[in-house]
Amino acid sequence: MNSQSTTPEQSNRLLAALAYPIWIIALVIILTDMKKDAFMRRHGWTALFWGIAWVVIYVALAIVANIPFLGWLGALLLGPILWLAWLILSLYYAYQTYNGKDFTIPLVSDWAKKYAA
Repeated sequence: MNSQSTTPEQSNRLLAALAYPIWIIALVIILTDMKKDAFMRRHGWTALFWGIAWVVIYVALAIVANIPFLGWLGALLLGPILWLAWLILSLYYAYQTYNGKDFTIPLVSDWAKKYAA
């Protein structure tokens, strides 16, 4: 029987990584005892601000989409591109987090450091 047990470090990395594409997990990390671990706290706040930043971008896109014709066309073209960019970047940050690599997201990491300290 070849069973590999998951160490707490691996499970923490997996949970922190999942917080980027599924940012409700970031809230779970921040609001529970998992925030006692510095790695989890830092990635929880970073993932939360990452999600909030994209919500702000999509709200701005929705406002621009209300402009007749050009706004509709811009939103129609930019919406899928932005969604794809969010997906690719979220998966990239999740991969980096799971591998334990340290990285910074412009603006977002600075905000997160203030709250994670």
